[in-house]
Order: sequence, then C-alpha cells, then structure tokens
Amino acid sequence: MANSDNVIRAGLTPKLRDIPNLISGLTYTAAPPSKHHVSPVPFPPSPSSALSPAASGPSRSILYDPPIPEFSVLQLALPRGETETHRAIGGPSVCVVTEGRGVVRWEGGGTLDVGLGDVVFVGAGTRVGWGAGEEGLVVYRAYVEVD
Repeated sequence: MANSDNVIRAGLTPKLRDIPNLISGLTYTAAPPSKHHVSPVPFPPSPSSALSPAASGPSRSILYDPPIPEFSVLQLALPRGETETHRAIGGPSVCVVTEGRGVVRWEGGGTLDVGLGDVVFVGAGTRVGWGAGEEGLVVYRAYVEVD
C-alpha cells in the first residue's frame, strides 16, 4: 500500500466499513502476470574507493524498481570476502541483513559490523561500501530516490 492517510475498509475491523466506496475504487481489468512483474536489473557499483578498495568485476546488486515513486529495493548478495560500493542515493534508505555477516562503511571513515537481522539506516546522499565476512552477506535496501 502506498503512503496514504486514506484507508477504505471492507471487513475484519470494528471501524467504519465502506464497501460501496471500496468497490467503486477497484479496477477489474484482467492482465497477464507479466504486466505486473517487476523485472530485476543490475545496479551498477560505484568505482573502487576507500569504501571498498578491492571491488571489481560484475555488480552483486540487483535493482527491483516497481512502477511507483514511493520506493525501490536493492538486493546485495556478496560472497565471502568480497566488497561493493553503492553510489550516493538521493533519498534515505533502510537496509536489512537477511543472511551472513559483514561490515558497512561510509565516507568519513565510519564502519559498522552487521549480521543477520540487523537494520541499518543510510541517510540521503551517502555513499556506502559493503564487505562480506566468512559467511557472505545478503542485504536488502529499500530506498526512495528524491530529485
């Protein structure tokens, strides 16, 4: 559900249920699943830097960019010992570590060890480097690109 103050309820709540309004707002146009499928594309890494000096080769980040302005999601899957740097994104990000352990670095020399279940906030305009530990590292990063 996109960011909104408006909710039309139809059931399973003691609050006001507005079924006629819900039905009038629905679209009943059938379409093949491919119309709604978000195809992943590679998210190019930033050039090597002090954030991840050993970075080389293909991107380990995949971008899922649905046709809505509210957010996009990056999946970063780093094998053991590899690094990758993400360019600065124009809006804030929330990152969730779903597998492994590693480190996140940002400009100015800051570092943070991360592991399974950790959540990291990345401020707008911050370039970050990721490094995988012995187990590898998988991170999902939800962000909004603000112009």
